[in-house]
Amino acid sequence: MVKRNKPMRKKTECPFAQNLKTVLSDRGITQKAASELAGVTPTTLNDWLSGTQPSDPLAVQKLARALGCEFEWLLTGSSSSLDLAKLSLSELFDVVDEPSFSGLFQIEAKRLKRR
Repeated sequence: MVKRNKPMRKKTECPFAQNLKTVLSDRGITQKAASELAGVTPTTLNDWLSGTQPSDPLAVQKLARALGCEFEWLLTGSSSSLDLAKLSLSELFDVVDEPSFSGLFQIEAKRLKRR
């Protein structure tokens, strides 16, 4: 009887593995919790941390959102060219016409200026 092994994905030094380790460590998130956030098995997440390139970009995107980091940075180590500091609030947010609270309030507004 011949035992057939699944083809192994190439394990290389990649920014993804290092960035993932850094984010999980910084946020104190376990591998099991991270695998649940990404919707993958703990084995898959462990493979990613060992240098296996991910084959499911949607799982990586889901994980990046849950961890609060950029998808592009998580995968490649580089950030997008979009500079959020230069965007106005109207470019970053949509106005929601429905009230988010009701009742009587005294509201004080202060002007903000960019640093």
